[in-house]
Amino acid sequence: MSGRKASQTNWSVAIVVAIVLVASAFLIVRPVPEEVVGISDDGLTRASGLTRSSETLVIERIDNAETSILEVVSPVYQVSLTGGDSLNDGEFVMTLDESESVSKSVLYTFDRTTFEWIPLPTLFSLSEGTISASLNFSGSLLIVAGARE
Repeated sequence: MSGRKASQTNWSVAIVVAIVLVASAFLIVRPVPEEVVGISDDGLTRASGLTRSSETLVIERIDNAETSILEVVSPVYQVSLTGGDSLNDGEFVMTLDESESVSKSVLYTFDRTTFEWIPLPTLFSLSEGTISASLNFSGSLLIVAGARE
């Protein structure tokens, strides 16, 4: 009888070990979020955030883009991930030329469903001459700085 109990205990231990190994394999295979950073060619904008795939964050300046914003204080930038994945816990930072325009500016993003420029909750730093906003997006987005309404 004690042999039967030992056999059952061995099988129970083996099953628990197998479950732990399988669960560990899923944790190893699951991609870990990586931080990505992108800087525009003109050096005036920077974006960063977390993504689950190894992608590149690209910021392209689009000159002479028309917007419906009355006072635009920057060029339009397109922020995109090369593989089309999503960016989480992201931040977009823009340096403005004139320090007096920093506190009077807000970042706008283009909503492709309504075809409107939507203001983002924007923070500003007078000491650094920058404005910034949190970003979470998939694929790509257009962003520009304009006067606060």
